[in-house]
Amino acid sequence: MKKFLTSTTCLIFLSLLVHGAAFAQKVNTGDRKLDSYLEKINEKASADPDVFFHQLSRKHGTPEEEIRQAMERHRLSYGDTYMATGLSRISKRPIGVVAEEYKQNQGRGWGVTAMSMGIKPGSPEFKQLKANARGSLGHMKSMAKARKAQQKQELVRAREHDRKTKDEARGKAQRKGKKK
Repeated sequence: MKKFLTSTTCLIFLSLLVHGAAFAQKVNTGDRKLDSYLEKINEKASADPDVFFHQLSRKHGTPEEEIRQAMERHRLSYGDTYMATGLSRISKRPIGVVAEEYKQNQGRGWGVTAMSMGIKPGSPEFKQLKANARGSLGHMKSMAKARKAQQKQELVRAREHDRKTKDEARGKAQRKGKKK
């Protein structure tokens, strides 16, 4: 009975720990729709980070290396990195400065950070940030779809090549059998 209680307590503690870690990684902008986009960006970007950084760099005119450094230095998620880059462009501040300000006020979220930079919820800048997130998510989805199609084509080519190789090997073996 004592082992059962101990193991049950450990399982409860572990589940609370995992739930707390998952909650800590949620993006908070104060806008449910934008939060949803950013959480999906987290998922898609973790599957292909290089595409994420390239797209973000190209879209916002910030060098990839600068974006990567800000993400690593401030331990940002992909969604947070997206927000820091977007706010950096709008506020005309370096991404590192934006990320630093967010980290100093992390418990208050991106909405508060944006307001401290003069970007108010519902403003044209905020709406543009939200539209860009939706567009980036759509681009990441289409890139993932194209990558899957390419992998499928490569697999078909590899199977076809293997089949031809096996057919050629059988043909050579049959010809050798006839010569004897």
